[in-house]
Amino acid sequence: MRVTVRLFAALRERAGAGRRELELPQGATAGDVFAALGIGAEPPGLAYAVNQQYAERSADLKDGDEVALIPPVSGR
Repeated sequence: MRVTVRLFAALRERAGAGRRELELPQGATAGDVFAALGIGAEPPGLAYAVNQQYAERSADLKDGDEVALIPPVSGR
């Protein structure tokens, strides 16, 4: 299945783009997206949104979904 990934702040810089298309296996979850990007270790506190709704890492994905990876906001 194909999903669109939106990246923000430092994650966008690490990936070299604010948007990427990924091909994932059926049964993939939101939590599978970060590793599939191949941009290093997942930062603690990363939030996920599927189709513009905050979601748990365990949220099932379907073809055509948009997954946003939202890094934690620095307090300083």
